[in-house]
Amino acid sequence: MVPVALGWLGAFQTLGAHPWWALKVALIGAPIGVVLGALLSRLALLPSVIVGLVLLALFYGTAYFGKTQFAASYAEDAFAGKLWYFGWIGTAAGISALILAALIPREI
Repeated sequence: MVPVALGWLGAFQTLGAHPWWALKVALIGAPIGVVLGALLSRLALLPSVIVGLVLLALFYGTAYFGKTQFAASYAEDAFAGKLWYFGWIGTAAGISALILAALIPREI
């Protein structure tokens, strides 16, 4: 729910997502992140949080790079546009996965 709320409240737009699809990428990425977070929760707490943070940074970096290249090409570089779009889907998934991996209780 956190990525959807961030998309709905405009936080993704503030961070660099396109206004037309800021909520759409959150709605697509959040369920993917739930599955990813469930897989990460099979690890111990610290490794799962580290992997979640690395994935989130990687996805956000991809989105940021795609945005800058798309803007530099005056909206003609379709590949950069796809990196921007799918990077934001990954960012939403990374947020969900990180939160879920950190909050799911582990067996002792």
